[in-house]
Amino acid sequence: MSCGKAVGPFSVHGTRVLGRGGRVFVSYGITISGPQWPNWKDFVQSDLKMIAATANGWCANTVRLQLSQDNLLGLHGTSFDRAYLTAIESEVSMAEGYHLVVVLNDNSEFAPRATWNSQHGPTLATETFWKDLAGVYGHDPQVIFDLFNEPRTYSPGMSPAEEWRLWLNGGHFGHEFYPFGMAKLADYVRNTLGARNLFWVQGPFYSYSLGGMVRYGAVLKVSGIVYAVHHPAGAQDRAAWEADFGYLVRRGVAPVVVGEWTNYEPTPTVNPTWQRSSCWPDAPVTVPEFLRYLAELGIGLSGYQLQPGVLVNSDGNLTDPTTINAQTWSCLSQAEPQPGQGAGALLMAWFKQHNS
Repeated sequence: MSCGKAVGPFSVHGTRVLGRGGRVFVSYGITISGPQWPNWKDFVQSDLKMIAATANGWCANTVRLQLSQDNLLGLHGTSFDRAYLTAIESEVSMAEGYHLVVVLNDNSEFAPRATWNSQHGPTLATETFWKDLAGVYGHDPQVIFDLFNEPRTYSPGMSPAEEWRLWLNGGHFGHEFYPFGMAKLADYVRNTLGARNLFWVQGPFYSYSLGGMVRYGAVLKVSGIVYAVHHPAGAQDRAAWEADFGYLVRRGVAPVVVGEWTNYEPTPTVNPTWQRSSCWPDAPVTVPEFLRYLAELGIGLSGYQLQPGVLVNSDGNLTDPTTINAQTWSCLSQAEPQPGQGAGALLMAWFKQHNS
């Protein structure tokens, strides 16, 4: 079986993304997180192995690299690490050599700062980050810009209208002030920097849902936008998926991608929402139904990530996928990841079915 590869430039037409020659592009891919960590150098070789496995074993057409603006620019956004950019260029070059589409994501969650997650939304450093990246890849037809990872300008008690307004325009959030939101960031990268790339744009509150985007007037005016949802964390059925993100396609608003998703039995965590999003109690039934739903609407997905117990069974074979065992599946907290858990095999089969 031959697995499909996509060729840009990419453009948005209604709820579809078209590539070269007007061919429909649906992203089937894997997220690689090594470049986001403060000790990114320790992950370079494993990143390259994951890129090769994504291309050769997973029947993917896309690889998504999670980058860090702090690694490139320092904590205050005023320095520049040439070695880090060189590492990015090496990984992009390898991926493009395998004819993969490359998604570059700006992640601010894992900086070497005193308090993680203190940078909840786009800042002036985010503009500088994309100025540097657009200077290298702003006219590369195989590269997609994923503008800001999981915006977190949200607090309990905030109304949906306030949440979407802060996401869209920026403003005060607790003791912090964000001078612009996603509207200004997208406009800056597209129109000031002149980047021709397709953009992925994630919603507020970790992008668990895109529900309310139309109702609260938060659809961006910039061209070439695909909206990305991550790890849906609510009820897991067609009605919930429709309300969270599918309605954007069904109503002809914009194309959608599941920019990050996995399903496995995790170890105990202090974040109940995160655990609900990564371990669906009835996953043996709902995960296949979720993948069928995405295929019906032409929505792609980026699996997170080629990690033992999550999508693969070991570091030694990155094309040996995990398998959900319907007889033993449970989301009860365990001291260690359980054998026979993880949606890797289902995801690989889904890629092969639809990207061939």
